[in-house]
Amino acid sequence: MAHARASLRQILGVYALVCVAVFVVTRLEPLVGVGRYVHLVVAAIFLLTSIRLTRGDPAHFGVALGGLLEPAADDQSAGPLGLVDLGRAIRDALPSAAMELGVATVVAAVVFPLYAVGFYWWNHPAEDFSLVLPPDITSFVVAQLIVIALPEEAFFRGYLQTSLSDLSNTRVRVLGVELAPGAWLLQAALFAVIHFLVDPHPARLAVVFPALLFGWTRAWRGGIGAALALHAMSNLYSEILARSWL
Repeated sequence: MAHARASLRQILGVYALVCVAVFVVTRLEPLVGVGRYVHLVVAAIFLLTSIRLTRGDPAHFGVALGGLLEPAADDQSAGPLGLVDLGRAIRDALPSAAMELGVATVVAAVVFPLYAVGFYWWNHPAEDFSLVLPPDITSFVVAQLIVIALPEEAFFRGYLQTSLSDLSNTRVRVLGVELAPGAWLLQAALFAVIHFLVDPHPARLAVVFPALLFGWTRAWRGGIGAALALHAMSNLYSEILARSWL
């Protein structure tokens, strides 16, 4: 299916509007009483924007998620409230999900030990490592997958990286993966900027590095599935290191 190519001005305009919306929501949190739901509101901004902008060709933008976000065939019944269609989509997406989870696990096995070394060097923990998991690890993992990783990957590595890549004919190979270098670097920078806007501390800009990893993974796999899983795994790993060492 053909997709309309957005201009750089349009892409950055969408990003600016999302930044404003996220900034307003997070800054007005104490006033409007969103409180514990602020992360859900921010996730909705990212996810609904991504779905709206990629719905014409979700596979091209890497957000089809094994067919989960693709429309059902016209001759298939959606069932009451679309539940039959949803169940069918989940079933069809499971093999792809398993494959992408496996890929994310392999990447994590390579990268996470290096991250642990960097974490130790940067923080200089005074105590020995003692494993401490988040209090409700199941809820934490689900939240990282659905509320954090899925919306952010759909917007930054799905919509932004793809749209920016469409504007460039230049390609380079990074560790065997073909990338549009400008798009890859810019999506990571934009990812860091929005984190800094929400929490204006210089350390927040460090998320540019995992953004490069997630963008590389998305380009390698052709979709955001493995990047999504790796994103959630990275957040869980960082949380465990912080609780266990600091």
